[in-house]
Amino acid sequence: MFKLKATAVAVTACCTLPLGASAQDSAALDEIRREIQQLKQTYENRIQALEKRLQDAEAAAAQTPAATETAKTAPQAAAAPAVAAPAAKQVTDNAFNPAMSLILQGVYGDLKQSPDEYAVTGFADPGAINPGTRGFSLGESELNLSANIDQLFYGNLLIAFEEGSAEVEEAFFQTLALGYGLTVKGGRFFSGIGYQNAVHPHAWDFFDAALVQRSFLGNNYGDDGVQATWIAPLPIYVELGAEVGAGRSLPGTFEEDTELAEVERNKNGPGAYALFGRLGGDIGASNSYRVGVSYLDTSTDDGQFALADFDTRTGVENAYNGDARLYGVDAVWKWAPNGNPAQRNFKLVAEWMQLEREGDLTFDVTGLAQTDAFKLRQSGWYVQGVYQFIPAWRMGLRYDQLDQGSSSLGANANNIPDVDYDPRRWSAMVDWTPSEFSRWRLQYSNDESREDVTDHQVFLQYIFSLGVHGAHKF
Repeated sequence: MFKLKATAVAVTACCTLPLGASAQDSAALDEIRREIQQLKQTYENRIQALEKRLQDAEAAAAQTPAATETAKTAPQAAAAPAVAAPAAKQVTDNAFNPAMSLILQGVYGDLKQSPDEYAVTGFADPGAINPGTRGFSLGESELNLSANIDQLFYGNLLIAFEEGSAEVEEAFFQTLALGYGLTVKGGRFFSGIGYQNAVHPHAWDFFDAALVQRSFLGNNYGDDGVQATWIAPLPIYVELGAEVGAGRSLPGTFEEDTELAEVERNKNGPGAYALFGRLGGDIGASNSYRVGVSYLDTSTDDGQFALADFDTRTGVENAYNGDARLYGVDAVWKWAPNGNPAQRNFKLVAEWMQLEREGDLTFDVTGLAQTDAFKLRQSGWYVQGVYQFIPAWRMGLRYDQLDQGSSSLGANANNIPDVDYDPRRWSAMVDWTPSEFSRWRLQYSNDESREDVTDHQVFLQYIFSLGVHGAHKF
């Protein structure tokens, strides 16, 4: 009897055990479901609160301009909520917040020959190109302001100060969202032709511009007009550009006072056209390159201008009126170990330009002017290398030369003697850049720009940058 009862109890226990375990699992699942529901409710409450705050902020922002306008037109409306005035002030303060920078430059020069008598034989009259100043002097200082105007346009203003005068070097807008690799720039800007032309003086690798750049284009050829560039969707860098401008700067043309000329045209339509193209890319992890070609087409205005150093050769007044076409080729190669230029890097630049003139040349002797067709073709080139051998220290060498080329003087051939001399110069520099905001440079140049004259030139230069400034070009 006892054995039967024990068996019944065991069977009953075995049957009820799974039911008890099932009841416990169901309770645990219910607890998890409750916790999930609580989390959902908590996040829904937070999302609703954030949406309410967003709606309130949007409503306040929409009311701020109206409140500001009301305060201007009706002073008695000052009883508006206290938060309206601070909100309006904050929007006004942030409406104009450009990046600003100031470039300070100065130099000490030691020149064997007088700068006032400096000339480039066959290219520039004495005094037309200034190689530098003896003793202490300020270089060109620059004030730059730039910012995104809105989601579509970027704006930039650069004012240069030199020798007590100020000049707007660049003042342009640039598109931000055209897409398809297209960018349009309008206003006053440095042309995209060549390599060195678009680089501002404070970013040069040497104290001065190359002879060919200075003789044909001045320090920088700039114009008032429109520029369009397109970057192709290719695995290598390909850029094409075109410019249409007023032609306010004439390459290599001088006024009667032998200063570089700026032309004030009195005509409708463009006065200059430019085209340029570039391609580049990486070679391995340590090398990169870029090559480019350029073309500039411009002319004199209705007036006439002294040409090259013809006045110096003949001792009488000559005048030129016609067209000028400039062709250029440039190449840049850069090396840095594994693409990191912080410790060591090297940059090699070479550029060649050819300037062709065609028009009328007037030779005025004893008051009897003689005018005839005229053609002149001249060229020049430079090659320079800069090596950073340890952080903050660089050294560089440059050689530049001009070629007299050929000319056709027509009836004036007997009046203007030919020149058989090619100006040349070599320069060496070392600079110290303790930070991206300061640089000190020492440069020596052996300048043989003038026939039978050698000028030994030494320059000690400082360049300081205050404020935010953009990255320099490749």
